[in-house]
Amino acid sequence: MESLIAACLFFLGMHWIISGSPLRDQVVNLLGEKLFKALFSISIFIAIGWMGIAYANAPELTTWGTAEQLKPVSLVIMLLAFLMLTTGAMDQNPTTLGLVAPDQVEARGMVRITRNAGLFGFGLWGLAHFIVNGDVASHWLYGTFMFQGLIAPLNMERKYKTRYGDGWTKFTDQTSYIPFAAIITGRNKLVISELNIWGALIGLGLFLLVLWYHQSWFGVSALSY
Repeated sequence: MESLIAACLFFLGMHWIISGSPLRDQVVNLLGEKLFKALFSISIFIAIGWMGIAYANAPELTTWGTAEQLKPVSLVIMLLAFLMLTTGAMDQNPTTLGLVAPDQVEARGMVRITRNAGLFGFGLWGLAHFIVNGDVASHWLYGTFMFQGLIAPLNMERKYKTRYGDGWTKFTDQTSYIPFAAIITGRNKLVISELNIWGALIGLGLFLLVLWYHQSWFGVSALSY
């Protein structure tokens, strides 16, 4: 279990201490932006691989056990996660690896719903697995992913506020961190026709593919344990 905990803390530390704090600027000044991004990406791949291996070899310490009654809820959450990940990736969004400045973006498509679709999708993936897997190792692994996906946007947005200033403020005035919040409060509106149909179909296809092969790929059925 110690190895899994260390891997999860390393994963979070790379995001929050290295990339998500003022320390990032110091490291970038030393290494350069491109080298920093390359090394950071490599470290995250290492962290995820480490987490996966440590999880597979962690002792089984049961808490609430397998929550069979929550499997339908988990499947719905997973479908939403896939749809947010794929449709969100099709829209121009400054929160997607910072590839475009906020003053160059029109809030449309999935961005009208949330400006953090990718991270929220990742967090929902963690949540879907967290609620049905009641053991300590799963709490650490999926809790880490859930935390990083649902809470990390707060830290990322602080960084973008500093970087873009008024441009970021204007973007956030018409979008929301929490899905549908900007629409509910009247700062934006839902336009179904703007949602990328190909992104939605890809998301649905990936969901069905993982559902079908979950048993053979991960050793456990997504429908029945």
